[in-house]
Amino acid sequence: MKYPWPYGDPALEMLYTYGRFLLPHLPLDRDIEKVKISHEVGPQYYRLQRIYSGEIALREGEPEGVKSPTDVGTGKAKEEKVPLSEIIKVLNERFGTNFTDEDRFFFEQIREKATANEQVVKLRRANPFDKFQLGLRQLIEDLMVQRMTENDKIVTRYMDDKEFGEAAFTLLSKAIYDSIPPGEAPSEQ
Repeated sequence: MKYPWPYGDPALEMLYTYGRFLLPHLPLDRDIEKVKISHEVGPQYYRLQRIYSGEIALREGEPEGVKSPTDVGTGKAKEEKVPLSEIIKVLNERFGTNFTDEDRFFFEQIREKATANEQVVKLRRANPFDKFQLGLRQLIEDLMVQRMTENDKIVTRYMDDKEFGEAAFTLLSKAIYDSIPPGEAPSEQ
């Protein structure tokens, strides 16, 4: 878009900015009522200052990448991955169950099925963990029902005990999320 004034004119630039912030607060029907301009419209801060004047010199050779600070405390602590044996231990301690290492294979089978599912992989790559969980809940239940004949006691407890089911879902969804490597979001087709 080409402006009808030179971009370097500070007074016109301030007028344009003021008008741009004023426009949403004006009534659209433009009736005969008086327009009341409140304190919401007035700019509180405005700074227009030349910081640099000159050209940017390009150099020949390999491009230098932009580096972020790494040794100044900007990194987050990485969460450790929870092994599936930990899921069994947490569920046993919290709910007084006596699931064994053999029962761990039930959760491993669900994790393996889920991580091989293309829909789950796309869901993981396009979402943070909390949004990933929202899309995963129905799939986990479907996989548990499929596995019901193989391990009925876990599925029955998952479906009947809401608190147990929520705890198992939270732990299992985190394990599935961590098992799928992050990548670029899938392209829309």
